Amino acid sequence: MNLKNVLIKITAIVAVVFTVVSCDDDFNSVGSEVIGDVNFEDNQYAAIPLGYSKRFEKVQTSNLPNYLIGVYNDPVYGQSTYNVLSQVLPSRLDPVFGDNPVLDSVVLSLPYFSELTETNTDDEGEVTNTYELDSVYGSQNIRLSVYQSDYFLRNFGVGDEAEERQIYYSNDIESFGPIIENKLLFSVDNYAPSANELRLVSEDDDSDGNDDPQVTRLAPGLRLALISDDAAAEATALNPDPDNDPSTDNTRTGNQELIDYFTGLFLDKEGSIELSNANNFNNYFRGIYFKTEAITQDGSLIFFDITSANITLHYSFDTEVADTDDIDDDGDTTELITVRDEGNLPLTFLNNIVNGIDFDFSTTISGELDDQDMVNGEENLYLKGGEGSYAVLDFFNGNVTNENGESENELDFLKRQDWLINEASMKIYINQDEVVSGDAEPERVYVFNLETGVVLIDYLVDSSSNTTNPVQSVTNHLGRISRDSDEKGEFYKIRLTQHIINILNDDTDNVKLGLSVSQNVNISANAEGFIPANTDEEIIPFSSIISHEGTILYGNGTNVPEEKRLKLDIFYTESKSN
Repeated sequence: MNLKNVLIKITAIVAVVFTVVSCDDDFNSVGSEVIGDVNFEDNQYAAIPLGYSKRFEKVQTSNLPNYLIGVYNDPVYGQSTYNVLSQVLPSRLDPVFGDNPVLDSVVLSLPYFSELTETNTDDEGEVTNTYELDSVYGSQNIRLSVYQSDYFLRNFGVGDEAEERQIYYSNDIESFGPIIENKLLFSVDNYAPSANELRLVSEDDDSDGNDDPQVTRLAPGLRLALISDDAAAEATALNPDPDNDPSTDNTRTGNQELIDYFTGLFLDKEGSIELSNANNFNNYFRGIYFKTEAITQDGSLIFFDITSANITLHYSFDTEVADTDDIDDDGDTTELITVRDEGNLPLTFLNNIVNGIDFDFSTTISGELDDQDMVNGEENLYLKGGEGSYAVLDFFNGNVTNENGESENELDFLKRQDWLINEASMKIYINQDEVVSGDAEPERVYVFNLETGVVLIDYLVDSSSNTTNPVQSVTNHLGRISRDSDEKGEFYKIRLTQHIINILNDDTDNVKLGLSVSQNVNISANAEGFIPANTDEEIIPFSSIISHEGTILYGNGTNVPEEKRLKLDIFYTESKSN
């Protein structure tokens, strides 16, 4: 054994001995010694945090991890309409379209989140795939319109903020004016997401000796196609009864006027400065605007990854090939002949993308949120995703009566106690009298440092973290909704053990905490939000902004039932001599 290893072992032994000796005088450091020792007992202390809510008049909706499109009617908070304005960029700049190019179709593709659950093959060899949609809420029809926008989305701010990345907010789109609806490209008057697979019918290439049309199957999604008159006639010949096609979202529209419009925008601009680089293109073709409108009070809402969507131009062009198969039947297999080939140019959604949210709190809740008691706390805590609201939790803000019958600051009192804290947690109860229980209740809530926006230490040390399945992630710290036998939400259990220990050991400041709903607790980045009549930005997690749901929780008001009142339970072990 070399000298280095000997020194390491000696140092480790000395450290262990020193720690054991120190534990005799510092009970807060004791761990295993209390087990089975009759000189110690377990107790519980209940602290009553102060809680109230804050609402937003706008929240940051640029640079979101995911986006929402559609209409959602929250049974408590009311109706929200989500629109999207996005820049697009060709998959290749300065494109070459070939000789004599002709645009055949323009296809908008927006895949849903879905899971393949079953594949069946009938007696004739026909394959049918069955899917289950994920992150689609509601099933009622809405009106969907897709426009070419002429509003320029800046990369950077102006004036003093010229070097800062431009931030866009949930109410910005409504202020951009009519130019965001510059040219209507696609429209569906009665649109609702479907779980049916998409079936694309195309002419067979005869490579297998079978001249039946080819069928390509795709996972469920929104697919809208503008087709030239010639292409529409060909498609009808291949599939004469498209109304019986099970892919209800596979909508195609023969529209030569729009095909000519796109031809002028792209194919006729080959070699132009407008298509030469990204900056020029973004100023030339400024974006796509998805506008949704409610038909009834309810609707359909889609949570999706817009980076997987695209608008693709499909075109054909002349090309010369060797006639080795004597395609023209002239007996010459050495000549070059001109044939039509096919190409495509996808336009992807990226860079500046803005989610517009049209939402107003119900009159009753709006009045409550405008008159919050930040000194004594409130009976209800209002949590709503999107352009909604969150709760503020303020711990150890008052005085308690100590062991001498004197009034003492609660935090000072707790710091003096010789306790070994085993768990600090909160069961935050849902006010079932105020909410509509069931699927509309958010599955998760999220806790964050209100001053910095960062997660708590309990989030970071949670052994249940799972980035591949956010539903099962960080459940020790941020418990999922607990439901009763009728599937009504009862409470969320939040563990703050290490955070409270750190406060009592003066390792962490006792800051106010934020409590919000969360669509995905794995997303820990934060955004900006603004409350009414306040020019200072507030911190709000992205995971709350991309959540559409809301709930109402019990606060610390005196009229709250005692058993459901907001409280922090501290479970600890102490010496019986105390």
